[in-house]
Amino acid sequence: MNELFSESNTNNYSKAKEDAKRSLDRLFHKVNSLVKKFKEISEENKSLKDAIKDLNNRINELKLQLTQTNTDSVLKEKEISDLKNLLLTSGNNKITKQDKDNLRSRIQELISRIDVHLEQYEGDPDEY
Repeated sequence: MNELFSESNTNNYSKAKEDAKRSLDRLFHKVNSLVKKFKEISEENKSLKDAIKDLNNRINELKLQLTQTNTDSVLKEKEISDLKNLLLTSGNNKITKQDKDNLRSRIQELISRIDVHLEQYEGDPDEY
């Protein structure tokens, strides 16, 4: 009877050992699958983050272009407004006092430059 009991224990031990080995194999297989899945998801996550960075950079570039375009538009509108005002004032054949003063000072500046050149020419005609 002792022998039967010992053989039964050995069979139970062997069966338990095989069950444990199969359980460990299944566990390792599942862990391996999880590690592979984790790596795939990590790579996909990195790829998506890079795509988001690229899109954010593109958005910033487009915002800068929009700002530049708006600035250009405002400057063009101001220029058009100035030209309209000039057209309206010139349509009445009126010259503003400031325009007359600017023209007068420019003419005086040109006359003085001509005088300087003439004085230099009179002083040393060989130089020219």
